[in-house]
Amino acid sequence: MTLTETAQLTKRGAAVLIIALTAGFTGRAAWSRIKPIIFPPQTPPPEVAFGKLLRLEIPGLPLAETSKPEYVVDTTTGRLPQDLPDRAKVYRIILPETTLLTSQRAKDLAAKLGFSQSPQKISSSEYRFENSEEGRILQMNITTGNFDLETDVKKLTDLASGSPPSKAAAVEQAATFLQNLGLLNDDYTKGRKDGSYLKIEGGILKKVDNLSSAHLTRVDFFRKIEEQPIVGAKPYGGLITVILGKDSVPFVSYHFWPLNPSQSTTYPLKTVEQMWSETQEGKAQIVFLAPANADPFASYEPSAPEKLFVTKIYLGYFDSEKFQEYLQPVYILEGLGLTADRVQLKLIAYVPAVADDWVKKEK
Repeated sequence: MTLTETAQLTKRGAAVLIIALTAGFTGRAAWSRIKPIIFPPQTPPPEVAFGKLLRLEIPGLPLAETSKPEYVVDTTTGRLPQDLPDRAKVYRIILPETTLLTSQRAKDLAAKLGFSQSPQKISSSEYRFENSEEGRILQMNITTGNFDLETDVKKLTDLASGSPPSKAAAVEQAATFLQNLGLLNDDYTKGRKDGSYLKIEGGILKKVDNLSSAHLTRVDFFRKIEEQPIVGAKPYGGLITVILGKDSVPFVSYHFWPLNPSQSTTYPLKTVEQMWSETQEGKAQIVFLAPANADPFASYEPSAPEKLFVTKIYLGYFDSEKFQEYLQPVYILEGLGLTADRVQLKLIAYVPAVADDWVKKEK
């Protein structure tokens, strides 16, 4: 073999080697892209570290006795959503520890709210403070620190129409009021705050649309966790509510359950099809059903819808005025109801979302 032939053979060998290596690398890169599709990685199962959970107690609104409405999917696609997760976190609610100072702390808070007299002990954890001169009552759970402050509406006769703060001013004043009491957690500082105007009529509070007709301004505080909304049994009312007059705070409802995002674990969820099956069986808890322009804070009047059109379904968490050991996810259904005489009603309903296998059966 001549030197020329040897050189040509070497060049051919090098070319073949380069082609082989290129094909190998290309094939490996292609396989690395295709493999996850053919053999998708196994997702670890939900952690369920808290064991089986107590069933959520969601106080639903009753329908008229004759009403057995049909639920209809009326989403933009005409189908149930297919992009909801198969699992969600459950969060432990943290109760404050009871100490020898618990009772004194409750009395100190009551004093800041204008109650100087000794309380009536309803139970070992429930105290009732009264200020009969001003017609004010403070009911407090000294263990949790949650309370309700109410004023007799008959004592509010000096409130003039148009005198309360504007919504924007009321939001700021309500936040400052709670901060001064040490009661405004970061969750609520960062959360949504809704203002609304109220007037006193016939001894009750009614929502009005403008400041000029209002005697009071209401502020509702809401929170979310990891971008998921936290909802209550009254979807338009926060678990923290402050109602302000021109120079007073006659009503406060304060129910706060501390959460630590690190104290959480994942649980499997009912599929959206399972949730819808339960909804059609009448197991969804209706928490709002009223004409769209109705007062969202007014007393509920049972109605008789023939059909309930669900236009939106998403996940959130249910928070209760009553203590629950864990914050659990719920499916939130929004839509419209339609009565036999064609009256349209706004609908909000909840369905507990944790899979039944991980919920304790009722005895």
